[in-house]
Amino acid sequence: MVGIGMTNATATRTYLSSQVLSTTNDTLMKKVIKDCANKYSYANDALQAALQDLAADSYDYAFMHVTAAVDYPNACHNAFKRYPGSAYPSELALREDALKHICDVVLGIIDLLGWHLGSKDYVPVFVFQKAILLSTLST
Repeated sequence: MVGIGMTNATATRTYLSSQVLSTTNDTLMKKVIKDCANKYSYANDALQAALQDLAADSYDYAFMHVTAAVDYPNACHNAFKRYPGSAYPSELALREDALKHICDVVLGIIDLLGWHLGSKDYVPVFVFQKAILLSTLST
């Protein structure tokens, strides 16, 4: 799932970069779009860091990085709100929602992993469940 989120963030950054080229001579709008492209790049970086955290069983840090990945597109959305007369592109809204949903699933799985590992009733069967959950997150 983290990999799917990274793919979404990278594809959205690429989409935004192409929009900079097709935007008219509106320099302020170009700046907003470039800033948004950077935000999606940061979201990708945060998800990459989350994968490293998961490999190290650092679930609290993984949770923090995925939460950051969700917030970067929100900052992009807010940039459009600050630009008078601009509408948030529907294509970008769809991509933002998709990334948020993917990250919500990842956060739920990380929450389960952290809860089980912190439990005093550690069950050996959980080792198998953990392997399945981690393989799900890595895709």
